[in-house]
Amino acid sequence: MRLLILACLAICCLSAYIVEGVGSEVPDRSICMSLHTRPLPVQKIKSYTIKEGSLRAVIFITKRGLKICADPEAKWVKAAVKHVNKKSTVRINMAQTKPTEAQLSTSSAVPLTGQ
Repeated sequence: MRLLILACLAICCLSAYIVEGVGSEVPDRSICMSLHTRPLPVQKIKSYTIKEGSLRAVIFITKRGLKICADPEAKWVKAAVKHVNKKSTVRINMAQTKPTEAQLSTSSAVPLTGQ
């Protein structure tokens, strides 16, 4: 009996994990049919693309891989795009910085004087 309950619980958890984003997710080669109106937390957005066509949209890609369409004219969408752009610019700048001479030094010995 416990094994049956455990198996049912495992199936429920697995199905909840798989079906989590149904409804707002955009399949790869499709167009947006509707636009998400509620703001997304910017910390959960990994990147975005802009989709032109009969329905213009910004498609946000979350850190979990969900693709969510949003109205490019909405204030929260413009702010989120700006935040993602700023975050990617910081990453690029950090990758382009060169280490200082002290960081390049492999010797950690410090000479002692005064005895």
